[in-house]
Amino acid sequence: MSLRRILILAALAVVAAAGASVAASRASYTTGTQSDITASADSATRWLHLFSQATDPDGLTVYATQRVQTGVGPLCATGADRTLSLVMGGARTNGTTYTFNRVFTVKTVTAFPVTSVTQVTVTATYIPDPSTGLQPIRDCRFSTTTTTGGSNPVSIGVNTKLQANIRMRMTGTGWVVGRTYYPTLRLTVSYTGGPAGYYVYDIPLSVTATSW
Repeated sequence: MSLRRILILAALAVVAAAGASVAASRASYTTGTQSDITASADSATRWLHLFSQATDPDGLTVYATQRVQTGVGPLCATGADRTLSLVMGGARTNGTTYTFNRVFTVKTVTAFPVTSVTQVTVTATYIPDPSTGLQPIRDCRFSTTTTTGGSNPVSIGVNTKLQANIRMRMTGTGWVVGRTYYPTLRLTVSYTGGPAGYYVYDIPLSVTATSW
């Protein structure tokens, strides 16, 4: 094989590897901006962390517990960051709204990867149960750890901690008592000039339809 053919094949291999890397990142780039270059080697965990009570580095307690028929249920949230998952317990199918304060917390890093960025925006959106199309998540709002309620989206500076307050409600028809539903709570982190829809946490959530 000639040297020229070897060099051409090597160049094609480099191009293919670069394309595979971009595909694996879930990002879609249309320009060669600095933001795109930064994001290609970045992830949501370099901007924002998610904590349950067991993983809270500050030792914060009184996180939300699951709704159970009697007594006090286990904590709703387990894990941290990409492993965070939520189990809400039971909810009636009659349109009752249930509020879970401090289900998990979010905390920005002490210094953002892009030095010119002073704050990020965190937005919660809700993906319905994939099997039924039903959506038991009423909303998710962010507040300081000394208050409830809050807002969505919310802007956060560096080294700032907020709690996520979630409301659940099964309204309308189609709910089946005894069935567990699996919507997804999606958190998107963005900043001015940054790539849209790149820094995402998809948090799995489950809630069971009950008669109590």
